[in-house]
Amino acid sequence: MNDDGTAFPRTSLTVLRVGHCTHPECLALRGGGLRSATFPALVGLIRHPDAGALLFDTGYAEHFLRATDAFPERLYRWATPVTLPPEDCLLPQLARHGLAAHEIAAVFASHLHADHIAGLRDLPRARLWCSDAALRFARAPGRIARLRKATLQALLPDDVERRHVAIESLRRIPLPGGWQALGDGLDLLGDGSLRAVPLPGHARGHFGLLLRHEDDRQVLLAGDATWRIDETRHAHAPSAATRSLSDDWAQQHATLAKLQAVLDLGDDSHCVLPSHCETSYTRLPAAMRGTA
Repeated sequence: MNDDGTAFPRTSLTVLRVGHCTHPECLALRGGGLRSATFPALVGLIRHPDAGALLFDTGYAEHFLRATDAFPERLYRWATPVTLPPEDCLLPQLARHGLAAHEIAAVFASHLHADHIAGLRDLPRARLWCSDAALRFARAPGRIARLRKATLQALLPDDVERRHVAIESLRRIPLPGGWQALGDGLDLLGDGSLRAVPLPGHARGHFGLLLRHEDDRQVLLAGDATWRIDETRHAHAPSAATRSLSDDWAQQHATLAKLQAVLDLGDDSHCVLPSHCETSYTRLPAAMRGTA
């Protein structure tokens, strides 16, 4: 039980690196240098005792390369050069962890930017938890407007509406102590084990996911609420160059401040894992790092 009396059952988390992109650091992080930096696409493989195998995001996939073959989408690929060796694709990695594509019961999409959902089409039986607001934007007319917000409609499965579960429709539930600066969560499975956490600003309908790993470590899969948390537990702000990508710049900075408040209170038993932070990945226990 939590200190508020709500159940917080354990699940198992393994984090996979499913491709990466490279940028000059200064284009992504405020105060960054000119050197090139690697930003992995991290995917959470969650094993729940009743719900089975679930994913937090999917990372990159060959579908991203096909969706950015033509102009103007090709500009997206040029702006974020992607490296995706065959062995790092999602399905081969799942196979190494004993899972076939049809065994993934659901995907929680932190948001619908291409580097977070490019593998959805490879998971035909998985239902999709994502924000209703995010899906409405991704399905709306306006190819250029969507591209400016890193959204590629071609990556959405053809039957996405049938498979979609709106995160906003789920039951609200308190977050455990140490996380309460982020507000309330939403209960994905009805047992308190997986709690969607609103982290607005970076993208339309941006959510993180809070879980309790089997070693009692509490982990917030934070999506793109920040792109780097350093060894001093400082969450770095995005650069001004990324302003045009933000859904709401003011909300993004408010979310970052709340996240920093959580980091300032926490310790190693409370882990915040951004989706593109190499430092945070290497800091995970070896048993949680699923990609060699």
